[in-house]
Amino acid sequence: MSIPVPAMNEYGFRHDIKKCKRAIIPVGSLEQHGAHLPVSTDALIAEYLAHQVAASVGAFVLPVIAYGVSFEHMPMFQVSVRKSTLSSLVRDACASLAGNGIKDITIFNGHHGNIKALQNIGRKKGVSVRVVHYWRFMEQELGHAGDAETSLILAIAPELVHMDRAKAGSKKPDREAFAKIADKPGSFVKITGNGVWGDPREASAEKGRQLIQQISAKIAKAVLES
Repeated sequence: MSIPVPAMNEYGFRHDIKKCKRAIIPVGSLEQHGAHLPVSTDALIAEYLAHQVAASVGAFVLPVIAYGVSFEHMPMFQVSVRKSTLSSLVRDACASLAGNGIKDITIFNGHHGNIKALQNIGRKKGVSVRVVHYWRFMEQELGHAGDAETSLILAIAPELVHMDRAKAGSKKPDREAFAKIADKPGSFVKITGNGVWGDPREASAEKGRQLIQQISAKIAKAVLES
């Protein structure tokens, strides 16, 4: 069962909540993803994968939180909120869900820059709250607007991908250097050159479908076993 909450009226929600005590909150970001992917890439991936997982574990899927912490992408396009803002928003949403009888909440994160904002969401009394970062359930490197993300969007929303504009990063990514300055505005462009980490020209819809299956199966297993 995968239930998008906005599609339900209050009666329908109250009826189904008696059978379903799980909810998933997808969290993304609004930021540049090269010239070939939409700025909503992280939100699109998080929301889509959340529905795939929900269908396996029996959960409600809340509307995606589309704004994240993306100051590292300045001066390229990004619309960001502070870590404290995102953390407070997610905490309040969890508290409200708990008040409505939800006993198991998964925060489904689609953006690396959100990690610190989400790491102290913690447990509520009588409610299990977990945070999953979907790329940690992949067997390949995620990068940024590279092979993996481009493949995922090709599988999810191919009409939003412009492969004729796809270009590899203009610099070889330096993971250690980026880890040291990841929270600093403008750091991502300094490390990648053009804002792309990896080579999107290697992407395909079939790779994306395989990643979706791999990620959703592993996360569903983690949710059911925790």
